Amino acid sequence: MPDTTVTSADGTKLAVRHSGQGSPIVLVHGANGDLDTFALIEGQLAERHSVWVYSRRGRGGSSDGSDYTLGREVEDVLAVLDAAGGNAHLLGHSGGALYCLFAAEAASLRSLVLYEPPFNLDRLDPRLVDQVQAAVDAGDPDRALEIVFCIVGIADAEAQILRSLEPVWERLRDGVRQAPREIHVIDQITDRLRSFTPPEIPTLYLYGQETDASVFATREEVANRLPQAQLQGLAGQRHLAFAFDPTSFAQSVLVFTTAHDD
Repeated sequence: MPDTTVTSADGTKLAVRHSGQGSPIVLVHGANGDLDTFALIEGQLAERHSVWVYSRRGRGGSSDGSDYTLGREVEDVLAVLDAAGGNAHLLGHSGGALYCLFAAEAASLRSLVLYEPPFNLDRLDPRLVDQVQAAVDAGDPDRALEIVFCIVGIADAEAQILRSLEPVWERLRDGVRQAPREIHVIDQITDRLRSFTPPEIPTLYLYGQETDASVFATREEVANRLPQAQLQGLAGQRHLAFAFDPTSFAQSVLVFTTAHDD
């Protein structure tokens, strides 16, 4: 699979991989990921699409900028979309889904797939934010991950599986070091959501049927915020369905993107 580098608006170099042929789809990972986050679904999506994945700034081979803001993350999404040729499908997970949603205001997209963006970050207990920061500052990424898993509702059994996969766990430990700065732009995200008007783009909102963390919106709240979106629950899943049931996840995405490939 070809590897390349995409330069964002502020000069940050993003590590990118693309595979497959067909209409492009760009995948944007959450706070603790990198360009290997979607490894279990890339091949399935590549049977229909040219799949573009990247490590968000400061992670997995990507450089970092001198400042960190919500706007920088959105610029990165737009840069990869441009490299993919435009008129792409766009899929984001968790915090990455928020950046995709905001990028959709400025991009020409075939479709938008959102997997559990944390719409309710204003409900996050500030003590947990401080605890994540303290664990990272103390050089204890394992403790930081425990707290982040609590925030997003990852079950103990899921965490044990992730911990047993050494390469996966090491990537998570590396990624969580960037989580505090992402949490600290909550005010920017909340302000942006208050004034946000959903773009007229076919949108699929995916959620795990077992997800119960307070930072994620209920189906009723999603329907109010994204009234034209199609909502689809993933049976037996929480916040990491692309890892724990990749086939069902990929098929849900492909059914939707295929319907909007014209």
